[in-house]
Amino acid sequence: MRYLLDTHLIYWWMTGDERLGETTRALIARSDITVSTASVWEMVLKNAKGKLPLPQGAIGEQLEAQGFVLLPILPRHIEAVRSLSCAHVDPFDRLLVAQAKDERLTLLTRDSAILELELDEVEKA
Repeated sequence: MRYLLDTHLIYWWMTGDERLGETTRALIARSDITVSTASVWEMVLKNAKGKLPLPQGAIGEQLEAQGFVLLPILPRHIEAVRSLSCAHVDPFDRLLVAQAKDERLTLLTRDSAILELELDEVEKA
């Protein structure tokens, strides 16, 4: 299966955070994993605000070195956000859901707000 990781899962993977769990860590290790550049952007923004410590170096390059595929934000992804329910307002989450739908990926997340949308493209980590 091909997965798109939600931002918090990427961060937990990069930092070895125990919240990721062994089952999810094993799933990531054996699957085709895509990471949105929107997630890289979100982490950099949070880091700049002092809310999220990040390792030194280019995050995207570090993720690619670990075998993850970086997915750029394309105009069609942005347009696809229009078709989503307005129940969830976080712009990064909405973009990730739109990318998962458009690219036929499964968005792996623990975000309850995303999981409550009960979308076929979303799976609980």
